[in-house]
Amino acid sequence: MSTSITVRRFLDKQDVRYASIAVHDEFEEISQNGTKSIKANQVAKAVILKDLRGMLMAVLPGPNNLDVDALNRQLHRNLAPAPSEDYKGIFADCSPAIIPPLGEAYGFETIIDDGLLDKELIYFASGNPNELVRISGHDFQLLHSNAWYGNTFSHIVDDSDHESAAENQLDSSAIKIKQKIQQTTNLPAMPGMARKIIQLNTNPYAHAEDLAKLIEKDPSLAAQVIRYAQSPLYGYRGKIASVRQAISRVLGYDLVMNIALGIAATRPFKIASDGPLGLHAYWRHATYSATLSQGLCNCIPKAQRPNPGTAYLCGLLHNFGFLLLGYLFPDEFATLNTAIRKDPDTAILAHEQALLDVTHNEIGKWLMESWNLPQEIIVSVTEHHNENYTGRHAEYASLVLLSNKLLKSHNIGDADNDDIKLAMLESLGISEDQAYSVLEKTLEGREDLESMARQLAA
Repeated sequence: MSTSITVRRFLDKQDVRYASIAVHDEFEEISQNGTKSIKANQVAKAVILKDLRGMLMAVLPGPNNLDVDALNRQLHRNLAPAPSEDYKGIFADCSPAIIPPLGEAYGFETIIDDGLLDKELIYFASGNPNELVRISGHDFQLLHSNAWYGNTFSHIVDDSDHESAAENQLDSSAIKIKQKIQQTTNLPAMPGMARKIIQLNTNPYAHAEDLAKLIEKDPSLAAQVIRYAQSPLYGYRGKIASVRQAISRVLGYDLVMNIALGIAATRPFKIASDGPLGLHAYWRHATYSATLSQGLCNCIPKAQRPNPGTAYLCGLLHNFGFLLLGYLFPDEFATLNTAIRKDPDTAILAHEQALLDVTHNEIGKWLMESWNLPQEIIVSVTEHHNENYTGRHAEYASLVLLSNKLLKSHNIGDADNDDIKLAMLESLGISEDQAYSVLEKTLEGREDLESMARQLAA
């Protein structure tokens, strides 16, 4: 066998077990015992893409087709298939048109289709015709520890898919959004940076330097964190020039972790900008709600106070269902926006039930659960309109609900009303004077919050 030099050296350096095997053109392994069929979805293939930021390798199952538009939405890029002249020199040790799907070995930023993550064995091009490398699925993931992951950018296309798509297009006006989502198996994957932040958060040995280094790999995210730290809301009068300073001098590890996670998780979900539920309104509400939820949390007596950083994240993500709705179903989202604009006095949940047969709470919950986010976040997403919820993590949902009712009096957000019940305040251990004092302080930072919202919506 003559596996390419680059592939062989990379595998040896990573100290993983692999085998080079001969195959027929139809992917049947040739062995001493005859031939053995290889399932097409066990074979990883690579596609090279390019935009102004550079080249990227997309790795997907053999029978799948790449959906470049979906990939661009997920990564917020403008990728297109790269001309072979741009990269064939990189694969000089491979036969023409054969690209081993090992991005790190060849210096490519890489994104992996999640469909390759549940396989016991993975096969991929060695660099030579009629030869594959066989490796365990576990080792394949280890070789791509620095890659992005997603499950919305490739799909199998056959005649039945085309027929189904045509039928769905004809009947779309008659199918409720709830049915559509229940039939949607490919919920968007968690963005790569958000995944890495969560991985870091679950590492008991991680410290501030690890977090700063991770965030600084994303200049846009780093700039947002620094801007938060410089806001008058946090009362720091000095100069903040780095994420490290934002963590150590102003915000602390937990809050920076949650700010970064909230921004990273939502950033790929670009929806229509205008309208009562558009991207501008979404981020305006989210930034105010997050800041106010954190401030109210700090008023809770210390003995029963939940984590203020988590309260911030709950406020930032509680309306995530709107982003998912607009991202997956823009027509239905536009219909809901129009209805709310025409009748702003009707509660938003009532509009959703009448038009969609599902609420943004439920939609957001489905995605949060599929991403396996902390239960505190899932509860806040699900219960932030429910004044009667007293179950697990009720304090976080109540903080978001209280924040939204306080903001309603200033025409911010989607709360049904601004009526704050004494029982809610008592359950949190917050007085009415404290609540309105935190609201006043939050509104004093209106200029900074508005600016943050505009940047996040850009």
